Amino acid sequence: MDLGRENAETGSVEIINGGGINRRAILLGAALAVLFSAINGYLSINIGWNFGYGAVAVILAYSLFHKLGGGSCRKELSFVLISSASTLGLYYGLATVIYMLQTDSSLSFPHWMSPPREAIVQGSLDMKYWITPIAFLMLTTVLTLVAGLVFTYVLRREFIRSEKMVWPQAAANASLVDACITGGGSARLVGLAALIGFAITFLQNLPLFWGYDLTSLDLSPYLPRGVLFAISLSLGFGAIGYMISYKTSLSLMVTGFVTNLVIAPYLVSKGIVEYTPNIMQTYQDLLFKFSVSPALGVLLLGGVLLSVFFLVKNSLSKTPNNRKGEADLGYAHLYKVLFRGLLSDKRCFLILAAIAATMFSLVWVFNPFSPLPRAVSMLITAYMFLLGSFIELVLITKMSGEIGMSMGIMSIFLYDVPIFSTGYRGYAGFWSYPYFRPSPWISNGVLPYLKYRDKFDLSWREIVKAKIVGWVPTILFSVAFTLILWRYIGFGTAMMPSVQLIQSKVYLTMLATGDISGTINPLTFLAGGVMGAFLEVFTPVSMMGLGMGMLLPPHYIVPFGLGGIIRWYTDRRFGKEFYDEKGRLIVTGLMASSLIVQVIMTILTNFF
Repeated sequence: MDLGRENAETGSVEIINGGGINRRAILLGAALAVLFSAINGYLSINIGWNFGYGAVAVILAYSLFHKLGGGSCRKELSFVLISSASTLGLYYGLATVIYMLQTDSSLSFPHWMSPPREAIVQGSLDMKYWITPIAFLMLTTVLTLVAGLVFTYVLRREFIRSEKMVWPQAAANASLVDACITGGGSARLVGLAALIGFAITFLQNLPLFWGYDLTSLDLSPYLPRGVLFAISLSLGFGAIGYMISYKTSLSLMVTGFVTNLVIAPYLVSKGIVEYTPNIMQTYQDLLFKFSVSPALGVLLLGGVLLSVFFLVKNSLSKTPNNRKGEADLGYAHLYKVLFRGLLSDKRCFLILAAIAATMFSLVWVFNPFSPLPRAVSMLITAYMFLLGSFIELVLITKMSGEIGMSMGIMSIFLYDVPIFSTGYRGYAGFWSYPYFRPSPWISNGVLPYLKYRDKFDLSWREIVKAKIVGWVPTILFSVAFTLILWRYIGFGTAMMPSVQLIQSKVYLTMLATGDISGTINPLTFLAGGVMGAFLEVFTPVSMMGLGMGMLLPPHYIVPFGLGGIIRWYTDRRFGKEFYDEKGRLIVTGLMASSLIVQVIMTILTNFF
């Protein structure tokens, strides 16, 4: 695959007024990728959310290069934007096996999947225990990305030429790059907010060195027995509450209050949940004996029901559309384009063939679906590699391109259900299958920049270079960061509630054992899904807020809610444009500095 062949006349390195793809753009892009990777890694482990910081990256690059560095250009700003967003994190894979081993003494995993249990029990960071699973994650993650990149390259023209594929977030970033070049900027807001977040969080965490905790307030001991009420004083989580939709934040707060102030004491009074003076222990007991079932019902089943509802609604209201290019995004046409493209492009074919050979070899050696025969494991992998990943890539690309957001819920039907139906029961297969097929997510990290190429001024080759600049440091950083978070803060603590890991454990256990009733309560799971979908469609309530309100520890309910209230006020007082023009930049600076300082200070207090 010749990554620079397309429109090669514009693929050369450009220097305009000190700008272009040069050392300073590479260094800043890599540094921002690491910073954003740390923030999103921390958030993804704890609450399963990630945020984009494209506007911040563009503004910082503009300020440093154009204002202080003597000039810049679209190419340079765009390169920093893409590389800073190209984070390659191994947080989920590592953190999941660590959390499952430390919370369930009956589990054991293959050597290529996790370190021995002794290393987890001892909290050891000796690399002799970690080298094999880390090497497996790194190798397979890179292979899945490159394979997904080949799919994207072959299908790129079909998506780009469609009028429906607008990628609204990329369009906004393209406008921001254009605005910076033509004049203007908001770097002061980001810088000032980051400085304020740093100062407040540093002073707040400083007393931890002397044993005084000013980061949270636990009021549960002063309230009726069983009531769980604590407040995290984290500025970062308040900023997140502002950044997400206020409907989500307020739904989360109300559901959290109902769960912790009403349901918790009732279950304690009935002896269903065991009360202890330790709020986190009571929270964990409440979580697994009640909250997790309706919450997962809302997030998983509710998402499925919602997708079905809108699918039926759109099909019933569908009107004839004869615009050229819209019909070209059908599965049959795209699959034909994919195979014809692979057969006509020798380099693409050879790269994909080499990746497939490597993945199938790993499947044959490790047999992740054991005790199923190796031949069955190979057939499952062939389906995922040749068909499942293609369908998922098309779905995710179309969702993101048309409405600006995507979700991975379809993987349940594309992979989990078919694997489960083979009779396979075990953890290794359900945990590892994402590492044995082309990544369906890479397309949305490339295609939008080609769509708005006139604004970003980057060729395919330069976009891929920018992705690599972000990928290389973040894949290494994510390993170190995850191990440090586990070793010095711990998973399942007040500082690291690890809600995403809890959800993953429950879901994996359900698939691995085949015992739904032993993992979740079917009645509350079903009720949660129906209620979540109904409220999402017919009321202002957010389904995501409902689910997260039941899963998050009580510490985070108030800061999320306060952030939502402030967002509601600013939207009405200053208009929704205020968020896009100023609000998003302010809270991004606050969140970034606050969360990073919070993590660093907590780790340091464990050293000294």
